[in-house]
Amino acid sequence: MRLFKVSKMPRQELVFLAKMMAPSEVFPLGSSSNNILEETIFSSLGAMFSTEPLLLSELETFFFHRMSRILSVKPQTENLEAWSTALDLALGERILREIQPLLQVLHLMGWADGRLTEEELEVYDAVFSRLSVLRPFRNRIIEICTQAVPRATIISDLQQFTHHRERAEQLLSFAWVVAMIDKETHEAEINAFNDLAEILEFSRDERREIAERTVLNLRRLKREDPGISGPEAALRASGADSFVQRVAGLSFLPVLSRGRFGHLNSTGSGVDALHSLTLFSKLCILSGPEFTLLDRVVLLLALLIVETE
Repeated sequence: MRLFKVSKMPRQELVFLAKMMAPSEVFPLGSSSNNILEETIFSSLGAMFSTEPLLLSELETFFFHRMSRILSVKPQTENLEAWSTALDLALGERILREIQPLLQVLHLMGWADGRLTEEELEVYDAVFSRLSVLRPFRNRIIEICTQAVPRATIISDLQQFTHHRERAEQLLSFAWVVAMIDKETHEAEINAFNDLAEILEFSRDERREIAERTVLNLRRLKREDPGISGPEAALRASGADSFVQRVAGLSFLPVLSRGRFGHLNSTGSGVDALHSLTLFSKLCILSGPEFTLLDRVVLLLALLIVETE
């Protein structure tokens, strides 16, 4: 999570961060050099932490302290590299906490027969081994994906969503998008969708309305933008991105949907589903109601830094 990695970020991410932190009407950021964009990011971030100009080493310490507070990590001021590693792992753990119930939803919807073939397992392995933030937890994720999940466990893990109806609707809508990703919706997937709706405490009329709205949203998105990616379409159709825009004031998809998975030869539908799921989890974190604007800026920067090789 070292700040020097900002210089390795793709230009699109630098422009996004700079525009988010500095007023673009004052600074013509779109035409600025990468060096100017980096300076804008660091100076703007420093101004959020201190009224005095900060050296990069001082800014990094402030940045690490903020991340430590957000992720409940003990500061290690005497060893920045060890502190950075601890923050990386804690961020991965946070995403894994968000992603686990969604993995169970994907398991229910994507492979409703409750079994994973060798080819499907390769998709999981390929996707998560390319995600830097989750790479240390790849084996644990594979274990979650390959084990049968008792219904009682799923009910327990998804209880958090029943107290937030908008999030529960997004999750059910997201599940329906996953079922439609391969352009076929099988009876087992419909049964799994209905089972999930019962767990989330939706009536028959409510679940039917959510499924119909999701289909209409997905068709509209693909009609307006035929080249839209599966992951982005899934998020937008489920309403997750509009929720984040309302809570956080802006969309994080322009940078988070760049897809840091490399080029895979595996079946696209599985990769799209996992990509959507990972983005969904990151968006859930970034839109956390407990976070201030500075917290969200710091979290987004941390996510992008960790995924920058």
